[in-house]
Amino acid sequence: MTTLDIDPTWCVGTKAHGGYLLSSIVGPALDEAHPHPMAVSAHYLSSPDAGSAELEIERVRTGRRVASSRLRLAQNGKPCVEVLLTAGKYDADAEPYWTTGEAPVLPPVEDCLRAEARRRDGVTVGFLNHVDMRMDPETVGYATGSPHGKAMNQAWLRRDDGGDPTLLDLLIFADSLPPVTFDLGLIGWVPTVELTVLVRGLPAPGWCRAVQRARLLQDGWLDEECEVWDSAGRLVVQARQLAGYRLD
Repeated sequence: MTTLDIDPTWCVGTKAHGGYLLSSIVGPALDEAHPHPMAVSAHYLSSPDAGSAELEIERVRTGRRVASSRLRLAQNGKPCVEVLLTAGKYDADAEPYWTTGEAPVLPPVEDCLRAEARRRDGVTVGFLNHVDMRMDPETVGYATGSPHGKAMNQAWLRRDDGGDPTLLDLLIFADSLPPVTFDLGLIGWVPTVELTVLVRGLPAPGWCRAVQRARLLQDGWLDEECEVWDSAGRLVVQARQLAGYRLD
C-alpha cells in the first residue's frame, strides 16, 4: 500500500480529472523492465477529492515481454478506481508493419481556440492549467449556442509547460477532450464509468492531434472513442469509454 496525493490543481471542480488519476495510478506500477503502459482498463467507482488517497499495487504476472498488474485506489476506505494494467517496453525505432486511418486534419495551432480552465458557469477545469488544448473552431459551435450535432470534436494537445509528451501524458490526453455530448447541445456532466486506453508507441516530440467521436447515445449511456496522433503522424493512443449523460 502506498499513499497517492491528489493534486487539487488537476481537479474539475472538486473532483480529480479521470486521465490525471489514471496517469497517477499507473506510474508507480511501472518498473525498469516494463516501463511503458500498453493496455490500461479503468473502472471509476467513485470520484475522489483532492488530498490523500491509498493506492494498492498487485503484480499479477511478470512475463518476458509484459507484466500485468491490478491497481486499486481508495480514499477514506472507499474504493474509487480499479485498474488492470499491462506494461512492457516499446522500441523507439519501431515503424508500422500495416496501418489504416489517418491523423485528423486540423487548422494551424495558432488558428485554434485554447480551452480555458475557468468556465462561464464558474467551474474550474483544473487539468487545463496543465494541458494546452487548442480546439478546432469547427467543432466548438456549442460554445456560441450552435452545436453541429455530429457528436465529434478534435484538438491539438501538448503539455502546458511545452515539454515533449510522455507515455503517462498520453493517458491524460486520452481523456482530455470535451464530452461529445456538448456537440449535441447537452451541456452537462458526463461521468466516466469505464475507460480503456491502448498506448501504441512512444510519441514523437511536439504537438499531438486528437479526435473524439461517439457512435451511440441511448438510455442515458454513451460511448466515446478517442484517437491521439503524434507530431510525426503516427497513431499513439486508441481509447474508448462508457459514460453517462442526462437529457435534462
